[in-house]
Amino acid sequence: MHSLLTCSSIIPSSPPFLLLLQSHTPKLTHFPQLNHITPHNSQHLKLTHFLKPHANPKPPIFYFNLHLQFYINAGFMQEARDLFNSMPERTLISWTILMSGYAKHGPSTEALALFKEMLSSGDNHKTRLRPDSYVYAVVLRSSGEMRELGFGKGVHGQVLKKGEAFLDGFLENSLVNMYSSCGQLEDAVLIFDGIEKPGLVAWSSMLSAYVKNGFEKEGLSVFLDMVSKGIKLDAFVFSMVIKACSNLEELNLGIQVHGLMVKKGFGKGSCLFLDNSLMDFYAKCKDLKGLRKVFDQLHEKDLVSWNTLIMGYVHNFYYFEALRNFRVLMHDICYCDDFTITSILKAISSLHDMGYGRQVHGYIVRTGLASNSFVMCSLLDMYIECIEHESWEQWEKVPLKVYAGLERGEANECIIIASMLKWCSLLSNLDAGIVFHSLANKLAVDSDPYVISALIDMYSKCGVPEAALRVFERVENPGTVTWSALISGLSWNGWFVEALTCFNKMQLNGIEANEFTLTSVILACVALGDLRKGRELHCKILKTCYESNVSIVNMLINLYSELSDHRQALKLCSLVSDAEISWNILIQASLKADDYEMIHKLLGRIQSCFGYLEPISVCDIFRSCSSPVFLNMGMQAQAYMTKRGLLSHPISGNGLIQMYSGCGQIAEADLVFESMPEKSSPCWTSIISAKVEHGHPSEALTLFNEMRRRNKLVDSSTLKSILKACSQMGRVDEAHSLLMSMEVVYGVKPSEEHYSCIIEAFTRAGMLEELENFIDEVVVDKNDTKIWNTLLSSARVIGNMDMAKFALEKLLEIDPNDCFANLMLGKVLVMFGKWKDASKTKTLGPNSSCIEVQNKIFEFVSDQKPSEEVLYKLGEIEREMEELGYVEDRNHLLHDAEEEEYDGAGLGHTEMKAIAFGLLSLPHRTPVRVIKSVRMCGTCHHACKFMSTFVDRELVVKDNCTFHHFRDGKCSCRDSW
Repeated sequence: MHSLLTCSSIIPSSPPFLLLLQSHTPKLTHFPQLNHITPHNSQHLKLTHFLKPHANPKPPIFYFNLHLQFYINAGFMQEARDLFNSMPERTLISWTILMSGYAKHGPSTEALALFKEMLSSGDNHKTRLRPDSYVYAVVLRSSGEMRELGFGKGVHGQVLKKGEAFLDGFLENSLVNMYSSCGQLEDAVLIFDGIEKPGLVAWSSMLSAYVKNGFEKEGLSVFLDMVSKGIKLDAFVFSMVIKACSNLEELNLGIQVHGLMVKKGFGKGSCLFLDNSLMDFYAKCKDLKGLRKVFDQLHEKDLVSWNTLIMGYVHNFYYFEALRNFRVLMHDICYCDDFTITSILKAISSLHDMGYGRQVHGYIVRTGLASNSFVMCSLLDMYIECIEHESWEQWEKVPLKVYAGLERGEANECIIIASMLKWCSLLSNLDAGIVFHSLANKLAVDSDPYVISALIDMYSKCGVPEAALRVFERVENPGTVTWSALISGLSWNGWFVEALTCFNKMQLNGIEANEFTLTSVILACVALGDLRKGRELHCKILKTCYESNVSIVNMLINLYSELSDHRQALKLCSLVSDAEISWNILIQASLKADDYEMIHKLLGRIQSCFGYLEPISVCDIFRSCSSPVFLNMGMQAQAYMTKRGLLSHPISGNGLIQMYSGCGQIAEADLVFESMPEKSSPCWTSIISAKVEHGHPSEALTLFNEMRRRNKLVDSSTLKSILKACSQMGRVDEAHSLLMSMEVVYGVKPSEEHYSCIIEAFTRAGMLEELENFIDEVVVDKNDTKIWNTLLSSARVIGNMDMAKFALEKLLEIDPNDCFANLMLGKVLVMFGKWKDASKTKTLGPNSSCIEVQNKIFEFVSDQKPSEEVLYKLGEIEREMEELGYVEDRNHLLHDAEEEEYDGAGLGHTEMKAIAFGLLSLPHRTPVRVIKSVRMCGTCHHACKFMSTFVDRELVVKDNCTFHHFRDGKCSCRDSW
């Protein structure tokens, strides 16, 4: 489009010799139908042949030239050539008219050939035609179009031989255009500087030269010179300036140029070509509002306008908007061209909308666009993309049918083969891939970089990286695309070390990495756990132009997240917009680091930008709230997820059950489970686990029976909960029978966790002999601390000092530095009167308890003094308990092992301080929920049961063993913890 405009700018529509024709204008009154010849009525010209030279034995040459000009104006080059060949005599005007036609309508090679023929015509030197300045201008223009620098320089030499007097404005402008089109900017500038008084055409040629050769800033500098010198600006100048702003993505400057256009009278639909250029500018600068505004102000919209609008939406990833406007186009205009179809197929490919793609395919067949190779290649890519992202098994063979119907040629054979190789890689169809590899060799396109990359990708995706390496090794000078395909293929097949080695070789060869190379190398670093290499790669990325690339930033976020540096991952989020951040990776990394508060901050940002969340991330957010101090946050998260419709997936519902269970809200967990339309196996497991953890073992067993009746999958976690429920209820035989049959019935091999549940059941039932036999005969790994911790915990419950001492000694054999075991053993040794041995044991550091009030978490540490208000409240509670007849229970030596010594009614430990603060700060009858870092001592446990009889609210304490729901003088743990 620009080339035609440039042609009209340099080659005048009325050359000097046509003045002769204009002098004969009165004669045209004899042929009124010749006054207005257009492509729409030119067919009538072909049929009637207004001028018939054979009717007159010797018609004047003027009529031949006139008739020739009519054909040229109508664009009928073949008819013009036939008439030219039949002319009995050809003047310079005849040759010039036909050459101008080829320069305007193409092909330009014919103009150059005609020029050579003209120079060699004539019998002798006297009869040979001598080109004038206009002929040379036409030939120079065609040389520039064909990038024929040598031919253009030859013509320039002929011009110079004729002397400076021969060199006029037409020639000077054509020379500037020819050299700039051939990429010789220095020569173009030299000629421009030699023009004494350059006019609009010369300035336009120079501006166009800079912009077309990628020197947009220099082109804008030329434009500013034009404005400062008062050169009159036309539509072509503005189109070049807008193109420069578009290439540089200089939105603000482009808006200023747009304002100047309006001021000069070129705005609001006055020049359709210029308005289309403006639309393209706004699209490339990602200003879709500006794009739409220009489009809506057009008084007349042609197909180019619609294509620019649709392509703008596609390039900016607004695929649904592109489809909507395509529908409007087809409704209002009822036709489109190959540019429209290729753009809309790209949108369909990105949306993976096979149904809409098939409709477009039907339109392509009906309108005859199936003969357009570029359209069919786009259609082929659309089917392949949709098959890649969706399970369209019935359409897997469609690309092969499209391929069979393609009209292939040299221009698009590489694209077709590359697309079909991609199809083979998606289906992992190695046999078909080998066939297309052979075809590529036969068609001699196997050296094309994109075909080579497709071959490497195909062999890699088909699991034959050795073949991919052989293809790569045959490439003489592999470029970025080829290296990227190889590195990506090696990573795909788990050859991560080899991928990093290839990347190092690529750097040593001076090949620049692209987005795909860097993402593959980062993936290799993640797989190898090589944080150091990942940091080195990050430094390299910072030195390139990829530091804000969305795909690379998200891969770096994944790198730091997976390799336990989630804080660094969070810092990278500032490089991209919130809408482009991979929130799922960040949430998983923060959960892995137990940084729950960070997850809650991330949730706030997700809410503000309406970020994308996968069901597993929703579950992770709920898991981060699985603590009594985060109950309010969890409820807010539930409200937000409900509003967005993210709770319909079973995974999300499972996370919500776990959240309420972890917060001590077993009734709400029940409600969530019952309201789920689809209950997956993990949901059943979660609610059973919740029932056991909160002291409802019989309900857990009922749910387990129902779960089996519905043929839900029973896994290791389910069986662990059921064994624990049997232990709590004293069903030792039932638990033992389940353990012995679980591998046969459920396909689950018993682990140390399952053995621990049986040990707990035997201990609680006092079946010590059976316990000893079970450990000796059944337990495989006797060095697992979980076994002995369970035995110790059970000994604490039943108060068996001998068993506790035995378990502690076993724990210290496995890990002599276990502080807790050392401390506990010291207390047991004191009970046995071994003071000297007890003095050698280690002590634990301070412990703490937390409570949430008004979305703030307050922590009470054992070695810190609370506020005066809390101390006063504790004293008030203690006095009320004494008045009600409270008697402290000190018979809990093994339960008190992790707590500091305290004299008084047992209200000095951290959980009691937190409860007192909750009673002061929370509304009346609101449950008080506290988290304690160590096991709750027996004294505080007894005190909380007594307090629950008069504080008129539920007290909930979660220690590192279980939940304690204190209500009406009872605890949900039944004093076994």
